[in-house]
Amino acid sequence: MATLCIFRCNSLHFYLAKYKGFKYSKENIKNLYLCIRTKPFIIISGISGTGKTKIVQLFAEAIGATEENEQFKLIPVRPDWSDSSDLLGYEDIKGMFKKGPFTEMVERAIAKPHLPHFILLDEMNLARVEYYFSDVLSVMESRKRDEEGNLTSSPLITYKDESGQEITLTLPGNLYVIGTVNMDETTHSFSKKVLDRANTIEFNEIDLMNFDSMMEPEETIEPIRISNDSFESTYIYLKDAFQNHETLIRKVSEQINVINKYLEPIYAQAGYRVRDEISFYMAHNKDSEMLLTETEAMDFCIMQKILPRISGTESVVRDVLLNLERELQDYKNCKKKIEEMKKRLDANGFVSFWA
Repeated sequence: MATLCIFRCNSLHFYLAKYKGFKYSKENIKNLYLCIRTKPFIIISGISGTGKTKIVQLFAEAIGATEENEQFKLIPVRPDWSDSSDLLGYEDIKGMFKKGPFTEMVERAIAKPHLPHFILLDEMNLARVEYYFSDVLSVMESRKRDEEGNLTSSPLITYKDESGQEITLTLPGNLYVIGTVNMDETTHSFSKKVLDRANTIEFNEIDLMNFDSMMEPEETIEPIRISNDSFESTYIYLKDAFQNHETLIRKVSEQINVINKYLEPIYAQAGYRVRDEISFYMAHNKDSEMLLTETEAMDFCIMQKILPRISGTESVVRDVLLNLERELQDYKNCKKKIEEMKKRLDANGFVSFWA
């Protein structure tokens, strides 16, 4: 299984970078895969035009999930969304339930439990995420395994179909939600409630001299059909991973404890959920015979789960960044991000992970 994960990540990288002509590093492809395995909700950020939407579409396409076979759905978020009805559905004036696009994908995923299904919420922070997505986020936290070992959740929505039969839907274990975001004056920031529940991946790689897609590829690679077993999280509760990964989990917890001391002045400490999800990421990486080195994996985790929590003015954030810079000097992504944040703090007197 572990060797198969490495092969598939390498195949995905070839499909995306050469056959489709987009520049993404192998480490970023492996990180995206591990994030999906850790939890079925990811936020992808970055400057406009770097291919955030495209990476999700091509990643899904590379494993056989397309709009044509109804395993992939792009949902553009509208600025006027103020509740979950646009996503999940609503009753019209005749009392008939009109399914939202999210509900339709839930039903498709339930109908094909062996195949992964993807929802792309494009520009998800054009509206306030806490308003239209809170129901989904809450239900996602209720994930559990039923008596047969299948992933399920508390009810997401209950409605009556055309025959009057009551239908109750839960979140299936083969549905993955990825949101793309831009951070500018037209968008909304994220609350810690949202950031706690997602891995926030930055895609800012640009290679304007990558012309591989303009040439005949050395070989043609077809999408590889991958079952949901390769994506579904092995761990839901920390005790699920603790027996086989106790040493690793204790090491992760110690590292987060140290970071938390530096985050105390701005009340941005990581809690149990963040600790658990970083532990799951690290455990899945180890289970895959180290897709990433332990340092690389922890670097991605801190970058994606902890640094997005930081924001504030010069008087409170400067010392936090300086302390973290010393503590995280062995993590290249974190180090680069902190240096960037310090420069923006110098220029503006205020900084956040985003701007």
